[in-house]
Amino acid sequence: MKPQLLDLFNSEHSFDNFITISNKKVSEALKNNNSQFTHICGIKNSGKTHLLKSWVNEACLLHKSTKYINSLDSISENEIRNLATYYQYIAIDNIDSLNEVQQIELFDLFNSIKLSNRDNLLVTSSAFGFENNQNIRNDLKTRILSGLNLHLISPDDNEIMQTLHLYILKEGITIADSELNYMISRYTRNIGILINTIHKIADTAMLEHRNITIPLIKQVIACEYT
Repeated sequence: MKPQLLDLFNSEHSFDNFITISNKKVSEALKNNNSQFTHICGIKNSGKTHLLKSWVNEACLLHKSTKYINSLDSISENEIRNLATYYQYIAIDNIDSLNEVQQIELFDLFNSIKLSNRDNLLVTSSAFGFENNQNIRNDLKTRILSGLNLHLISPDDNEIMQTLHLYILKEGITIADSELNYMISRYTRNIGILINTIHKIADTAMLEHRNITIPLIKQVIACEYT
């Protein structure tokens, strides 16, 4: 089955432009709200933030009250504890970055939903699995493990290459496997970033009337960091 491709001209996070590869079941479980409590585990750049934002955006289209919080951002005191009072769909990203007090607030949020028989839906994510995660309180782990737990699978190099081939074929971009391999091995394995970078490389090659080569790739990547 062919993986879905990221639509570069639609920056809005959605299930339609999530690159599934080996994670179609994760995406479908979240889209279908298979559980009141859902937790997604995935390393950095694996797509968990895209999925959480897609879930919130989909709920907005259905005119549901929604809230997305990224724990990597600044969170005010008591911002988490009372979310169930105001929002039906709640997504809290990167919970392994919450401090001790914020984790207690999240624990209280679970309890307020579960013990009061509320109809809120809560989705959380972390970068690490709970078996080796010392950053999460044990009582919070227990609450999260009582729901649906999903693990995002990182694609291997062959799957990444397959997706990139589909993209460049769709866009009519001429780029050799040696250049694609260079980007995967020396730049990043994040498919979304790779596709966006290829898009920039193709634009630069067209404007400068050049073929896509490793020196051109280095030039475009260097510009992204200056």
